[in-house]
Amino acid sequence: MKSIISIILISLISNSLFNFGIFVSGQSCPDDNNPCTTSYNFYGSCFNVLDQWVDCESTSEYKQCVENCKKSSSYSPCASVSCNFETFSCEYGRNWNGCDDLNKCTIDSCNSTSGCIHTPVNCNDNNNATIDNCLQTFGCSYTVNPAINGVTSCSTNANCNDNRACTTDICTNGKCQYTLNCASGYACSSNGQCYIVPQPTN
Repeated sequence: MKSIISIILISLISNSLFNFGIFVSGQSCPDDNNPCTTSYNFYGSCFNVLDQWVDCESTSEYKQCVENCKKSSSYSPCASVSCNFETFSCEYGRNWNGCDDLNKCTIDSCNSTSGCIHTPVNCNDNNNATIDNCLQTFGCSYTVNPAINGVTSCSTNANCNDNRACTTDICTNGKCQYTLNCASGYACSSNGQCYIVPQPTN
């Protein structure tokens, strides 16, 4: 008797939680048209659970759900969008780095109306002794401006010290000469130090 009562209670609870109809035990449950779930008939109550063996995001139904979510008024270009695997309801993220263009020469941001914005980095160091550049995987880098060589008078190398470790400063024939001393694969940063330039990632 207790067993029968337990089965009845389980059935009632299942129907209350999942709001599905009652079916004869063993009877096939109706298809919910969701390739990400599988149906179970538990003592006459049908409910759907996530199928762990299905790559939901690769299904055409899931991809279509995401596209539909992007058409919703709730969608923002600055938010990630996905679909709930079990219900196919839209889910929007708040913090998203989807605007990262992997370019150190841009500042990435997002406008809720127009989407991603990539603003060029300002590498100007206001120093006429350098030529300002920007490397995609490194950011701002600086080389010696040849125009400054032979301009400043000196008597010793100390007179030519520009306080930048990435340059070699020497006094030649009474004039300062500067050369970049960073090894191959390195670049001079804004603090005057040589750093390795990362290789682009595929």
